Amino acid sequence: VLRLNGSREKVDEGVEAYKSRVAPAFRERDGYSGARLIVDRSTGAAMSITFWRDGETSRASFEAMTSIRAETTSSFGAGTPEAKVYEAAVQHRPQPTEAGNWVRVTTLSGDPTKVDEGIRHFESRVIPEMSKLQGFRGAILLVDRATGEAIAFTVWDSEPDLEASSSQAGPVRATASEVMGASDPQVESYEVAFAELSAPVGT
Repeated sequence: VLRLNGSREKVDEGVEAYKSRVAPAFRERDGYSGARLIVDRSTGAAMSITFWRDGETSRASFEAMTSIRAETTSSFGAGTPEAKVYEAAVQHRPQPTEAGNWVRVTTLSGDPTKVDEGIRHFESRVIPEMSKLQGFRGAILLVDRATGEAIAFTVWDSEPDLEASSSQAGPVRATASEVMGASDPQVESYEVAFAELSAPVGT
């Protein structure tokens, strides 16, 4: 996961640079299995989420792409990006993520001893609850077992669908936070600017 705090005026330029330079470079790397670029046009913030076969290929790609990452970061008008490797603990994709979809991103700082319990809760409670709502397309949970940090992504057809789900998502998020030993989750909304999946993933 790469977080960029860029300029609102440069979002389109950054998206084009990602599509034309970064995505092709990803495809040449061993272990690559997909990428998402999500943006907040109101602030200029962006996140690049790339999926790799394992931690080794993820770290190798990060080291190999230093220059192209710097070029893309500059195209967004951003300073030094924040980058971190997570385990993709849950990948539920009943429908593909596509450009124009919207994503709710919830970041939790939890208890490392409760990660497995949180994963089970996400699979057994969060996904079924979200699946009942209009416009739901999928959900992903990334975790750092060493720190207890987790990032949950829910994908929606459109911004109105995402907004309409907010009232139902609140209590679900509160319970999930409690299960993971987390407080004050950070919640953000982004537009999907680019998405591709190179390897099939089970639901």
